[in-house]
Amino acid sequence: MATGYEKINRIKSKLRVPMTVSMLAEALDCGPRTVFRHLDALQRENCGLHKYKKDGETFYVIQTPEKVDFNQKIVKQLEKLKKTMNDTTPLDLKNRKLIDSVINSMQTTDPDGFKAEAITLDPNYIMDYGPFCDHKAQDATVSKLLMAIREGFKIRITYKSSKENAEKKTFDVSPVKLVMRVDTLYLIAADDEYPETHTFKNYLVEKIVNISQTNIPSIPLREPFSVEEYYKYAFSKYISAEDPQTVSLLIKEDWLKTQFLKSRFSPVAEISEDKDNNMIVNLKIRLSPDFKTWLFGVLPDVRILKPESLKLEMIEKLKMTLKEMKA
Repeated sequence: MATGYEKINRIKSKLRVPMTVSMLAEALDCGPRTVFRHLDALQRENCGLHKYKKDGETFYVIQTPEKVDFNQKIVKQLEKLKKTMNDTTPLDLKNRKLIDSVINSMQTTDPDGFKAEAITLDPNYIMDYGPFCDHKAQDATVSKLLMAIREGFKIRITYKSSKENAEKKTFDVSPVKLVMRVDTLYLIAADDEYPETHTFKNYLVEKIVNISQTNIPSIPLREPFSVEEYYKYAFSKYISAEDPQTVSLLIKEDWLKTQFLKSRFSPVAEISEDKDNNMIVNLKIRLSPDFKTWLFGVLPDVRILKPESLKLEMIEKLKMTLKEMKA
């Protein structure tokens, strides 16, 4: 039976083109209520779901990142234009209404909050487009792994773990999914211990030195791998009742400056310099556990300017860590 996450991926694949609820219900062989439930999940996931009316019907479509970026740029320009107008002249009032109508047609009045999520056509290749994410791993290795997942065969990999002085090891695993979390692509697989442990293993794709497909069928899974659970605390898929916050950081070290300059953010990070030529980065983000863990790891190289609550939380975490180290 398909998992909830797989069902969401199915509707995403259908929404590459505009579709009504009735069209989606027929394509997915389900009722309109189920479709509305899936659409609600997509809206909460903030994946660039676009809704508009045509000929008296409501259509839904997921915009590509390129389309979202294009709209976002235009909307920002229109918002700036609105600020040059006032409400005292009939012409300005008319033009403001016209601009609002154009922005409305693009389905976003808040360009900074309009966020695209990676849309992949392969349900076995799940990508998280939060901060520090890119899709540099689209190569021959990825193609081999996806083929093995689709065809249901074990693969033989030569793997070098991240541990210092670790030796390369060759072993067979049953590939399950490719998942990008933060900026790292993982192979989720079941090894020979799975029938007893029912635990999936994570392998860094960049550490797979060699890969070959065997003619041995993959291990039957006791239950499907839950990508939704895997992403529970990840950057862009983190679901919270709280609104995104603006996090302002002063970056001290060059290596971290380079990371910010080369990384992709959604919404785009605002990078500037203060009067002392320090790099200032402003991020609009939900304060997910992944983000806080990342921030705690780079605290020596940043200064948290705002929010004050985040700064105090990191101070308390440092105190608790120091207390535990002294115990």
